Order: sequence, then C-alpha cells, then structure tokens
Amino acid sequence: MKLSDYNAQKENSIKVTDKEKGGDYHREGGSGQVSEKEIMDKYNQYKDLSSEQLNQELFKEVARQKANGSFSYDRLEGMLEGLRGSLGEENYQNMKRILESLK
Repeated sequence: MKLSDYNAQKENSIKVTDKEKGGDYHREGGSGQVSEKEIMDKYNQYKDLSSEQLNQELFKEVARQKANGSFSYDRLEGMLEGLRGSLGEENYQNMKRILESLK
C-alpha cells in the first residue's frame, strides 16, 4: 500500500489541531490529515538517530503527552494494529514490545 493510499483512508486519517502542531497527533475521521511532506519532515528529523536516541525521544514525547493529558495507549495500539500488515512480523513484535513498555 502506498503512503498516499493509506493517508486517504478515512478511518486512518490523522487530525492535527493548532494546539497539537508540536507533534501531538490524534486519529480522527475527516479533514486535517497529516500531509506526506509532514511525515517526510518527521522522518528526516529522526532518521539518523540511534535506537537508544530514538527511544529517549519516544519516552520524552510520551511523558510530555501524559503530563498534558493527550497520551492515549489505545490510539497507539489501534495505529499499530492498522499497520501490522505492512510491518512484517519481527518489526510488529518489536513495536508491540515498545508499546507495552509505555503503559
């Protein structure tokens, strides 16, 4: 599945509100989808980080979201399940393990 096809699916769209433009996304049907450019910008921001650095960034972001009340384990789990077919079993299990550590 191409990224543009995935992004076009209403049930998997992501809405970004003005308050959340710092990277705090939530799933919502309808308009406000994250553009392919925004995804590529985030990818480029993190692509050269080591696994340890990525984990540190992840845990900082989760802590920030928990502190402001916007963290949702269920939303992340739903997104992971939606991506499962595209990840391969090893990547899926690794992401599932990371997700479990965020509870």
